[in-house]
Amino acid sequence: MGVKDEGTDEEIALKGIEAMEDFYREIKMPTNLRELGIKATDEDLVTMAHKCAVGVGGAMGSAKLLNEDDMLAIYRASM
Repeated sequence: MGVKDEGTDEEIALKGIEAMEDFYREIKMPTNLRELGIKATDEDLVTMAHKCAVGVGGAMGSAKLLNEDDMLAIYRASM
C-alpha cells in the first residue's frame, strides 16, 4: 500500500488502514456500513455482534482473538 515503515507500530497500522480505505474509495467500494446504506441502531449493532460471536463459537481471529465486545466495537466504528 506504499506505507513507509516510519513511526510507531500504531501509526504505521493507521496509515495502512487509511491507504486501504483510499484504495477502496478509488474503486468505488464502500468502507463502512453507512456507505452501504445501513442505518443500524446501537441495539442492532449489539445484536449483530452477539450473533457473530455465537456464529463463530464465542471468539475468532488469527492475528488477534476477537470476542463479542471486540466485534461490537468494530461494528460501532463502522458506522
